[in-house]
Amino acid sequence: MRIDEIDQEDADIDWFATDNNGHILHIASGGGILPESVAASEEELLELHQYFLTLPETGSGVTVAVEETADEGSYQGFARYARRGLFSFAKTRLHERADTQYYIVARPTQPLTVAELPTHIAELLGRTRLLGAVTEQVTLDSKTIL
Repeated sequence: MRIDEIDQEDADIDWFATDNNGHILHIASGGGILPESVAASEEELLELHQYFLTLPETGSGVTVAVEETADEGSYQGFARYARRGLFSFAKTRLHERADTQYYIVARPTQPLTVAELPTHIAELLGRTRLLGAVTEQVTLDSKTIL
């Protein structure tokens, strides 16, 4: 079932993408517009979400990219994804639907790649792609994700 616009605006939906180098992104929507490849199937999004949440942590650290004065609880969810190898982003202005800007919250020290995923998960993830490489980005525009 498709995720409709009202649900997108009212919820902070975790979604996923890959970049041109096979790295994996976690993005917390913050009430923003989802790419059509994500909004097209709530079931497939939930399957990816379940996969990444049950993936074991790598044991390697993360680089947290928020200010040192930030409340630790505000970035722990993002660090959880980074400990599983994902680059984790948050919306710049929460619940401003038209704002397409996101910033990096946590980077993995040992990135996971699509090549390490089961074929089915890699295929689902491959439908949503960042144009370019995520490794050096501190911000991204969700309009560059197809």
